[in-house]
Amino acid sequence: MNVRANRFPLFDSLRAIAALSVLGFHAGYIAFYTADTPLRQFTSHLDVGVTVFFLISGFLLYRPFARANLRGEPAPHTGAYAWRRFLRIVPAYWVALTLVTIWLSVDGVFTSSGIPTFYGFAQIYDAKDSLGGIGQAWTLCVEVTFYAFLPLWALLMRRIRGGVRAELIALALLWVVSLGYKVWALKQTGPTELNSAPYLQPLPNFLDQFAVGMALAVVSVHVEGLERTPRWVEWLRGHSWVPWGVAAAAFVFVSVGIGFSGELIQHYSRRMFLGRHELYTLIAVALVLPALLAEPGRGLVGRVLGNRVLTYLGLVSYGIYLYHYAVVTQLQDWIGPGEGGPLLLRLAIYLVAGAAGATLLATISYYVVERPALSLRRLVSPPERSERGEATEEPAPPLQAR
Repeated sequence: MNVRANRFPLFDSLRAIAALSVLGFHAGYIAFYTADTPLRQFTSHLDVGVTVFFLISGFLLYRPFARANLRGEPAPHTGAYAWRRFLRIVPAYWVALTLVTIWLSVDGVFTSSGIPTFYGFAQIYDAKDSLGGIGQAWTLCVEVTFYAFLPLWALLMRRIRGGVRAELIALALLWVVSLGYKVWALKQTGPTELNSAPYLQPLPNFLDQFAVGMALAVVSVHVEGLERTPRWVEWLRGHSWVPWGVAAAAFVFVSVGIGFSGELIQHYSRRMFLGRHELYTLIAVALVLPALLAEPGRGLVGRVLGNRVLTYLGLVSYGIYLYHYAVVTQLQDWIGPGEGGPLLLRLAIYLVAGAAGATLLATISYYVVERPALSLRRLVSPPERSERGEATEEPAPPLQAR
């Protein structure tokens, strides 16, 4: 496995791709708001970038815990882990929420109920608030609850002490539990119902995707400890383009093969909802796996993800995620509603200008808010200097892996 001091240098670029994918989703949504075009079937599924983020989080955050459990080493310091997760997510989000609310005159945030809801990562638990504030921040609510869940899961697995097999069996059961939850939730509400958010947005709906990332972490720790690299790892490393080909095929299939039209309001079945969810998981795994195995600058994946532009965009990807929809919304206000005009030109404007504007704001956010906030990580330090990894230390300097 591609491990350098518990860092995975190609994951930053993968974060950039995921963030730009979500930007493409929103750009397509606005550009094709009332248009009937086949492109809408594809842009409407670029939100698969969210699943990529979930798998990356599951992998990088669980790996230090899994490594400690499997090797009998001291567990990562929970206080340091929690403090760094807070510094990584909260300050930049609070600043962005405040600025975007003022900038776009967003209703319902600066109220007695809105402040604890939106600043407290609770918007997904009430249907009327789920897409309020910074709408895409509903995924942050999921991430924050996963952050709280992870040390408890790691403690449980530490007490079981069953090795790799027990870890993977437990994660498989977690996947089944998440699937069972979705089946139950879909009996309470339809996937297109306006009140579906409190059922279909909280963490249990996505625990299977986090579990897949966690399982990859367990396997990577196991392979790292072997004397000889398994043949399947060497094969994937030499054929890193194959998983990406699988991801592309799965993306085409989820776009045109299971009944989604990309329309703004499309009533689709529970089976379609579950099918899309599992295909998104397949796409994310097929994207993440080569980034885990490839060497920077070597092979197709290593050359693409080793690109300095993508690496930088990955460094500031959190800010791109936070600000991109506000930028695209502002562009929509400037160039007018979606009717008329060349659709591809309109989409290109939203994509290019949206990415440029979001990157500018993300760069400011990183150097003015995120990086200074992360400098406070030393206030809660692990008792042992050997405790390193994504769970406690992030990010690395610019143009390097986090």
